[in-house]
Amino acid sequence: MIPPEADPAQFDELTATLSELAANDGLEFELRSSLSVNDLSLSQRLVVAVPPDPGLTEMAQAAPRTQFLGIGIQDLESTPNLSVIDTQVASSTNIGFLAGYLAAVVTPEWRVGALTISDTSEGVIHRDSFLNGAVFFCGLCRQTYPPFNTYPMYVEASAGSTSQEWQSAAGILIDQAVRTAYIPLGVGDESLLEYLAGAELNLIGTTPPPPGLQSNWIATITGDINSALQKAWPDLIAGQGGLYLPANVTLTDINQDLLSPGRQRLVESLISELEAGFIDTGVGNSQ
Repeated sequence: MIPPEADPAQFDELTATLSELAANDGLEFELRSSLSVNDLSLSQRLVVAVPPDPGLTEMAQAAPRTQFLGIGIQDLESTPNLSVIDTQVASSTNIGFLAGYLAAVVTPEWRVGALTISDTSEGVIHRDSFLNGAVFFCGLCRQTYPPFNTYPMYVEASAGSTSQEWQSAAGILIDQAVRTAYIPLGVGDESLLEYLAGAELNLIGTTPPPPGLQSNWIATITGDINSALQKAWPDLIAGQGGLYLPANVTLTDINQDLLSPGRQRLVESLISELEAGFIDTGVGNSQ
């Protein structure tokens, strides 16, 4: 089930994967924009939903013989017939680390920075892991020409900050000659991204870029939904639910004018090493 307000670019590949998996098992795949408890039937083996939550917990309780899978739905807890693919929180450490590494890889003189939330644990994770990821690539990150600033850098605001307060924070990055900024989920709004792009900064985010900002968008770092889905599928179709699967990080919305194929391969090799546990982000366990 993919509601109309869901981002189509993010879920086109998911729809194709579900259709292929269902066909391989001789099952019928049906795409719906909405579903309620009253729509459930015994013929449904598996119901997959993306945000916003249509009430999966209640549906799972009402139809115990059907398996349910929530993808990227926050605060959803697994039950015997409800499974969860976590696309954000579980990989916050790796997402932030990768963002810092990617920013340093593509930015001259490593003039990179992040905007993060100051008063949440996830905001701190994104901040610290971004800084460590950039340093992992550039070491001391010293510049050879002015202005001579300390990179990587970050600015923060509280979770309840207004759009103007976020823009004021972003102005510090602009004044410090930052050329690439990392904007994780929950930071600012579309006007913040437009403000940064208008100052000729390139951007890395965790959600797809708004229309009109693609030329300044290096890439989106998010959870690899399809790999997690393919891993969970055999158990779900066999009626074995209650799974919790953190989605591995992946790059989407790649702008090859800003991230060349060679540098992309370098970044993707880091992803493999992160997921294999060969690299310690220095931030502690993923949440």
